Amino acid sequence: MSRKFKKGPRGFIGRWLKRLGLLLLLVIILVNVFILVTGRTYIYKGVKETYLIGRSGPGIYDSLVFDSRKIAKATTPDNWLQEEALKQLTDQQIQSLIDVQSTSFLVIQHGKVVAEHYFDAHNKHTVSNSFSAAKSVIGLLIGIAIDKGLIESLDEPISNYLDFMEPKDSNVTIRHLLGMTSDIDWSESGANPLSDNAEAYYGSNLLTLMQNQPFNGSPNKVFDYASGNSQLLGFIVEKATGQKVSDFMSENLWKKINAESDALWSLDTENGMEKAFCCLYSTTRDYARLGQLILNKGSWGKDTIISSSMLQEITANYEFDGNNENHRYGLHYWILKDPLHRVIYARGIKGQYVISIPDLDVVIVRTGHKRLEKAVEENVKTGEEYMRDHPMDLFLYLDITKELLAE
Repeated sequence: MSRKFKKGPRGFIGRWLKRLGLLLLLVIILVNVFILVTGRTYIYKGVKETYLIGRSGPGIYDSLVFDSRKIAKATTPDNWLQEEALKQLTDQQIQSLIDVQSTSFLVIQHGKVVAEHYFDAHNKHTVSNSFSAAKSVIGLLIGIAIDKGLIESLDEPISNYLDFMEPKDSNVTIRHLLGMTSDIDWSESGANPLSDNAEAYYGSNLLTLMQNQPFNGSPNKVFDYASGNSQLLGFIVEKATGQKVSDFMSENLWKKINAESDALWSLDTENGMEKAFCCLYSTTRDYARLGQLILNKGSWGKDTIISSSMLQEITANYEFDGNNENHRYGLHYWILKDPLHRVIYARGIKGQYVISIPDLDVVIVRTGHKRLEKAVEENVKTGEEYMRDHPMDLFLYLDITKELLAE
């Protein structure tokens, strides 16, 4: 006589796991079909360089995983900052910097190191990602190219340099790109894998990407921060100068400010185009030279790197749609006006800062893995409206600096 046995809990779990596995396999197949059909193959590299190594996004040492072009240092560096720091950070200041995952913090006043501190394995010789702080460098390069007569003016149509622009885009000027008022159709996101930013960062053909980015047709009306503006400016630098962005920067900026270390700029592919919207890699001290150039009004020693008038225009608050002033942005530089000081700074998404405070003759550089959220209405108290829309950690670095200077 035969017996029939009912399947117990193990049988149920086995069937459930089998179905889950089939569902997961189906999802993987559908995702791959979507990637291949839409041409978003950059997602493979993005996943490989993030989730598969335990990260959720780009990192400050990504120069190791992308092709790059060298920005040659000065042949005879001037040893601008060889002296030791005048002061040491307090334990409380160090801890506050650790809490926001800092890798370096440097304060310079009157050309002397006030304080300098490095965290973990990061040191004076470590190069790390600028992320969007590189946009400010692109702004400087545009200004230098205008000074040299290679670009006619800030108000020149970008179609003079970009032959893939549509006829309706002829009203977009270099100034509009610099001021983030071009009305480019661009999805700006540091987290969305389907965004234009993600494709620009992990993709391998910036030219094709930018050829497919239309403008909506209303320039100079609204400030809309979009990395596509900066990438187009990178193409303009290359077209106007006949040089790669890195080579033009090396000859006309990096060597001129006597940089001590070679910098790197990530490319979309081997021998390709610089990711002009981000991804300049340098040491903390050489980043500080860019901040000092602002304090020097465009000069370094006896050399004029960028004319003071051009630099002043780049770092002035941008005016658009009549006389509306952008209280926090110039031409690829961020601007903070607190009750006492005007602060000009470059910043990146992971908390990269190159800060210049002209009336204090101070430069601050901070690198790290994290940036705090921007101050919004609930963060801003009466009399602190100037803080709005600036990252909260910026004020930490300014407060530490003020404490050091007050000692």
